Amino acid sequence: MVRLKNRYLLIDILYPDPATWPSTTPKSTSTSTSAQLAIHSPTSDALTPGLLAKMIREEVSELYGDCGVGKLGGASAGGINVKYLSPATSTAILRCPRASFRLVWSALTYMSHVPSTNGDASQKRPNGGRERGCVFRVLRVSGTMKKAEEEAIRRARKEIVRIRGVEEKGVLGDLVSGVGGGKDLVMQSVVDVSDDEMEDED
Repeated sequence: MVRLKNRYLLIDILYPDPATWPSTTPKSTSTSTSAQLAIHSPTSDALTPGLLAKMIREEVSELYGDCGVGKLGGASAGGINVKYLSPATSTAILRCPRASFRLVWSALTYMSHVPSTNGDASQKRPNGGRERGCVFRVLRVSGTMKKAEEEAIRRARKEIVRIRGVEEKGVLGDLVSGVGGGKDLVMQSVVDVSDDEMEDED
């Protein structure tokens, strides 16, 4: 029996254009924190796993023609499969053939929009739909889905600790740094997360 070898790509959808950011931002956060949260803002529910796979296949077809589509397994074959898509965190895990993961990666590099609802800051397309400008960033390529999931969890924890550290310093300001140093408080929370990860590995 032949084992089909695949690659799993962990991708993140970013919105660097300020015109696409949500108009409401929390007042308790600083400007750098609100900008960071806006870049990582949620994706519309109009983007489904099937639509994302179709968009990638169309981009591969546009860039590489029939040869590229053939390397993915053909137009009707399931060469690209979206195993996980979270619109809330704008994160996805794609499965593709090992021999053609670079084709998928390059297609993601050239993709510049996702479908949008009417409530989002978006541009109208010629066919009547709406789109929102974005950047697809490949965070990790792995041989198993488990490693891609672990990387997604590790990055989410790191981002939460970083955002919390900025918020604590911004809200408490010199009060925390005058008492014991704001960096000690942030480093303590990083150590707590690292200790939890060490316990999980044991």
